[in-house]
Amino acid sequence: MTEIPRKASTDQLSDGDPVLPNDRGLDADLVRRCRDGERSAFDRLVRRYERPVFNLALRMTRNREDALDVTQTAFLKAFERLHAYDANYRFFSWIYRIAINESLDLLAARPRGSEPVDDRLPDTTRRTPESELGDAQFSAALERAIQQLRPDHRAVVLLRHVADCSYAEIAQALELPEKTVKSRLFSARQALREALDREGLL
Repeated sequence: MTEIPRKASTDQLSDGDPVLPNDRGLDADLVRRCRDGERSAFDRLVRRYERPVFNLALRMTRNREDALDVTQTAFLKAFERLHAYDANYRFFSWIYRIAINESLDLLAARPRGSEPVDDRLPDTTRRTPESELGDAQFSAALERAIQQLRPDHRAVVLLRHVADCSYAEIAQALELPEKTVKSRLFSARQALREALDREGLL
């Protein structure tokens, strides 16, 4: 299996294959081949998703070294649990849920109030040169607002709007009632709106 080095530079993370909306069949095929003993198939899954998973973990932990640790651990756990993976669900949602839970465990282990902020957080919006300045400003402000959310609120926002998980999937991943998931999402979205309003972007 491809290993993601601890404490390594993020330059060592693969950009992977382009992940397209209709790629679900490819992921399912790679999982099947891995279950059949083809280790290179899981290497391909790692290459496809290691950078998106790292970016998700970075947005959760706000620290590059922690995000690298979370990414490595998430893929190791995914490999170990591949026999339990339900192909009716999207692989990227599954690996994202593992990464979110690893991030939450890491944050819970930190002393209260000690969550670090990495000033080098990347622009994950990847705006094109044609993007309008207003759109870029909005995206940057939204990212800042997400970073300021409480970890439990940040988790549901990222699972819902980045991993594209359903309420049921989020509830399962976080071991919460769906009602709690919806309540946290409502509170998180309110906080995001207030943050954007303060910057005059709503």
